[in-house]
Amino acid sequence: MTAPATEATQELPTGIAPRVPEARLEHVFERTADVTPEATAIEHEGRPTSYGDLDARANQLAHVLHDRGVRPGARVALFLERSPETYVALLGALKAGAVFVPIDPESPADRVAYVLEDADVDLVLTSDALSRTPLERPWLAVDAEAATIDRASTRRPDGRGPPGQDDPAAYVIYTSGSSGRPKGVEVAQSSITNFVAVVPTVYDVRPDDRVHQGMTISFDFSIEEIWPTWAVGATLVIGPNDERRLGADLADHLDQARVSVLYAVPTLLATIPRELPGLRTVLVGGEACPAEIVERWARPGRRMLNTYGPTEATVTATWCELVPGRPVTIGRPLPTYGVELLDPDDAGHRPVPAGEVGEIALAGPGVARGYVGMPEKTAEKFVAHPDGGATVYRTGDLGRWTADGMVEYLGRADAEVKVRGHRVDLGEIESVLLADPGVGSAVVALQEGDLAAYVVSDDEEQALATRLTDLTRDRLPAYMIPATLDVLDVLPTQASGKVDRSALPPPAGRRLVAATGPVVAPEGELEERIAAVWAEATGVPAAELSVEADFFDALGGHSLLAATTVTLMRERGVGGSPAVRDLYAHPTVRALAAHLATAGSGETTAAAARPGPIRHSGRRVATAGAAQAVLVYLLLLAVTLPLSWVYTTNDGTVSTAVLAQVLAAGAAAWLGVRWVLPVLLARPLAAGVRPGRYRLWGPTYLRLWTLDLVLRQAPLPVLAGSPFLAPYLRLLGARVGRRVHVAATEMNLPRLLHLDDDVAVGYGAVLHGWAVEDGWVVVGPVHLERRAVAGANSVLSPGSRVAERGMLAEQSALGRDEVVPADTTWAGSPPQEVATEDAALASMRAAGPLPGWRTRHLPGALAGLVGLELAAVLMVVPSVLVVWGALLAAGVLAGLAATLVAGPVFVLTVCAVVALGRRLVLPRTPVGIHPVRSALGLRKWVADALLAYSLAFTNTLYATLYTVPWLRLLGARVGRGAEVSTAAHLDPDLLTLGDQSFVADMASVGAATYAEGRMLLRPTRVGDRAFVGNAALVPSGVGTGDGSLVGVHTVPPPDGVPDDSSWLGSPAMHLPRRQDSGDWTDEDTVAPGRRRVRQRLAVEFVRATLPASLLGIGLYLYLLALSLVARGRDLLPVALGAPLIALAASIVIVAYVVAVKRHVAGVYRPRVAPLWDPFVRRTELVTGLYEAAAVPTLLGMLTGTPFLPVALRRFGARIGRRTWIATTYLTEFDLVEIGDDAAVGPGVSLQTHLFEDRVMKMSTVRVEPGATVGARSVVLYDATVGADVDLDRLSLLMKGEELGEGGRWRGIPARGVADEQTVELPRLEGAVR
Repeated sequence: MTAPATEATQELPTGIAPRVPEARLEHVFERTADVTPEATAIEHEGRPTSYGDLDARANQLAHVLHDRGVRPGARVALFLERSPETYVALLGALKAGAVFVPIDPESPADRVAYVLEDADVDLVLTSDALSRTPLERPWLAVDAEAATIDRASTRRPDGRGPPGQDDPAAYVIYTSGSSGRPKGVEVAQSSITNFVAVVPTVYDVRPDDRVHQGMTISFDFSIEEIWPTWAVGATLVIGPNDERRLGADLADHLDQARVSVLYAVPTLLATIPRELPGLRTVLVGGEACPAEIVERWARPGRRMLNTYGPTEATVTATWCELVPGRPVTIGRPLPTYGVELLDPDDAGHRPVPAGEVGEIALAGPGVARGYVGMPEKTAEKFVAHPDGGATVYRTGDLGRWTADGMVEYLGRADAEVKVRGHRVDLGEIESVLLADPGVGSAVVALQEGDLAAYVVSDDEEQALATRLTDLTRDRLPAYMIPATLDVLDVLPTQASGKVDRSALPPPAGRRLVAATGPVVAPEGELEERIAAVWAEATGVPAAELSVEADFFDALGGHSLLAATTVTLMRERGVGGSPAVRDLYAHPTVRALAAHLATAGSGETTAAAARPGPIRHSGRRVATAGAAQAVLVYLLLLAVTLPLSWVYTTNDGTVSTAVLAQVLAAGAAAWLGVRWVLPVLLARPLAAGVRPGRYRLWGPTYLRLWTLDLVLRQAPLPVLAGSPFLAPYLRLLGARVGRRVHVAATEMNLPRLLHLDDDVAVGYGAVLHGWAVEDGWVVVGPVHLERRAVAGANSVLSPGSRVAERGMLAEQSALGRDEVVPADTTWAGSPPQEVATEDAALASMRAAGPLPGWRTRHLPGALAGLVGLELAAVLMVVPSVLVVWGALLAAGVLAGLAATLVAGPVFVLTVCAVVALGRRLVLPRTPVGIHPVRSALGLRKWVADALLAYSLAFTNTLYATLYTVPWLRLLGARVGRGAEVSTAAHLDPDLLTLGDQSFVADMASVGAATYAEGRMLLRPTRVGDRAFVGNAALVPSGVGTGDGSLVGVHTVPPPDGVPDDSSWLGSPAMHLPRRQDSGDWTDEDTVAPGRRRVRQRLAVEFVRATLPASLLGIGLYLYLLALSLVARGRDLLPVALGAPLIALAASIVIVAYVVAVKRHVAGVYRPRVAPLWDPFVRRTELVTGLYEAAAVPTLLGMLTGTPFLPVALRRFGARIGRRTWIATTYLTEFDLVEIGDDAAVGPGVSLQTHLFEDRVMKMSTVRVEPGATVGARSVVLYDATVGADVDLDRLSLLMKGEELGEGGRWRGIPARGVADEQTVELPRLEGAVR
């Protein structure tokens, strides 16, 4: 071969080293089976078969074949659909020493008979179903003979090579032939074993890959799928035989099967409507690859290869890596292969000069032996190279060398074309057409991707079309049937007399179909729209397309055209979101229209009616605010009364004894307000509140707000997950059945909460019996029926219900008055029914409920509860002793100064108690499914409560450089450079965070799952450089790959997140590209210098400890003022003044935080700053003080009052009049704007900044007048919630998104609610005022 073939090489991937070729093809598989017998060789519909088991089964079949007379060198046909038996048959034939001859099971009987005869097949391996095809040869149905095969030996057969043959044939594959019959290509063992030794290195197939096997085994592309996979010990995922072979259905299958390597023809890739992030490698071949396919499928983190090679050169001869923006070529030869460009008009087959177009010729050990029974054809195509005498194969393809040594493919030199990856000899089709006596001459051309037939005939056109339809379907495979038929007077010819294909007219005739019967016109808009799409897709004129014509039989449709048609319907908005299976099941326009109309009306879930908006006067709001101020005062009175009594009794003096009394009184007040007050007030406050709607700021609202305020003091965070929560909820007024497990704490109306037997509620779930919408308070029961499950972070709205054995999955929202039907699982926001769920969870739910708590568990439960309450008190004691010691030893000022030290002491004490307590209670979290009501369940509850203490008491320790060592102390495996914020519901010893990973605020990573009295505990890994966004939820056992992104409010795919992929939403959708975060140096983002690290450690030490010191100062000043007021006074004036003193101390703390914000961060403006920028440290310091000092001291109590907007304005937020704000999740205050009469629900995050690629981006968030933002929603920066918009609960408004005036939106991300109505809700007498 000449220099251009080998003058340059492409860089091969690292990984599997090239191998010495095996002597026989099956030895490749056997070597892997010996090394890794337990590895999965094939997987079919989720059922794996190991290399060892497949090897043993193939050995058994080989012995059976020998008993049936199959000897080395015999030819055995494989006539099977894809199934595990196919691969048993393939290996069994090879192990018996036979040459395998694969036949497409969808081939017409005439073609099957020809191949069996032409190849002189000795035996046909088939299935019981396919054996009904007339085979005219001995056959064995592999499935029907299973019992016979079972009895055979599993020992590997000996003596497989035919006597006297050093290099026997491995297989014969039939390709299209110009004579009207296919031709068989015989490939030697040395050719195919050489190929399998070379390509794993080039393709970088790895042992952990999962490779899709979707090609029919009669197409040698299947060899490329199968054998490199087995060579490295990877898993071959058997493709389906139904509608999932193409389009969206194929995409779903590839996702579900976790396929990482896909071989496909470009046409097949074009039918897949969405990105497949799990694919690590995509290899295309079989036809020319358009640049558009490369632009769509090639991306960083994925390798896309273009392969070229005819069957005559053993599968593939050349390859190249495809990169967007570069010309698509077929590359350079594989190692051991050679390429030459010959002059097609030169009888001596000499090479063309450099840069000239020539016929591509292939050389090397991959060149096949020739065509079976066709010596003349073999001599024509397999020729000796003029320079060296080596045999080369003339492909008939034209090409040209590029300047960088690549071969540019320029099409066919003869009448052979590629159709959907299949080589088609146009002459074979023409021969079939000429077999009709009414056809005088015929020619077939490829026109715009479809085969077009042109004939000359005097017969009546309709009758001719009918005959040719029958003839082609009897003689040709589906992909070779022409799409159209034109009858011409004469065929255009060249001067030589040959047909001039370039002069053929565009197809203008009818489809080559049996289009008989009348044309039935469409009725109704849906039929008209479907018919229009079908006409466009099939090329049938709309006037000739009958709505009763079968898509496949009458319109010539095939699987590719079906996928294309369904995709076109979706794009045009016809019939909602039809699936390919819909078209297969309803193959006429009329039937499909009827199905889609019925399915659409039956599956649409309308949102609950929206109450007509109401606006309130300033006077009404002020009146309610005054009442709320009194209620806050009364709560503070209850808290401070024991302290007032102590100081009054001791006449305001300070001593060791008095301070001991103060500590005891403080503990008593804390325990009394937590445990007793909610029980005393919950039922009276909720009495008489019935489902319906009430005016905001009215008496009923004030009762509900007071109840919510009281419940926030209750010990629900400690009781969550314990045996005591159910009885405590009953005391509060809830109806709670037996064996109920609740790990959540947000329940704002216990009286309307119904939890039936064996219910499970996951971490962070929200069970809201009332909510504010459009100026109304909407009230409704929340009901979970027997054995129902509400997943972690799910949100249930007023009036919602989960029916018996139903499940609302993690991070899913059930809207007002919505119902999850019995025995179904719904997931997402908005929720939709899902057919499958996590296998482990499904097994938990299918197993049925476990028994309740036993008497033997009670002592341990009581010990755990007492221990937790004592732990909370003990966490404060060392700090108190520090301050008291200074006060008693050196006076008031020394005590005040000591509060600065008390902050760090408190943080260290909390960490010590939590870490030691967790190590004592649950030193190791066991993986698996365990009973909740067990000793392990008790220990898990206590461990969870201790971690909740850590988040509540040392919140600002998180999102600092101290977080990583803290998590490591708890047992987590955290890589270098990881950043972790306030991640919740962790099982630290089951958590792995990779190097430079990033877990943002309020994310839940690895949370346990509860159902049927069981808990599911699994390890979770966040990959290197992976990002988990704010409020995202990564369930236990779901890993995120290296470089991946799980966005805000997102639940990742259940099978995990592939490397370098990005996901957003619930359910998650793949994001093909991330927004660029700018060019920042590593020092700014991941690799700071030592000076920056020291500076950050110092600032974050202050951030972690100053809030506790600030609270300590406030408490110290309060007690000091109270002692002064108590001197010489009776209890009554002291007690009445104590709440005001406490309120004043709280205001001082808030004012201090405001001052720090103004002087440290200044006025927030839109900006971008990398993680290690000093500005980020300053703003994070302010955020920490706000969240850990200002909010718990005062602002948390003011949610839902007119006073919170006043306070937030002091921080810089622009907030209008009469607003109702029930959240404190604001950070960059100056960037927040909330209009008049707006309502912002509990847990809402107005997210003015995000960290993206370790870069902080901040900008404005606007909630315009009259808008409602529902509970737990997130509005990202640069977004606007328009005037009078209702953004429902658990929704996400994307960056830069603007919701126009009015309308309803819901979902993650938000989408419009169709058919939105404003109607009257039930009103109760006297309730609306």
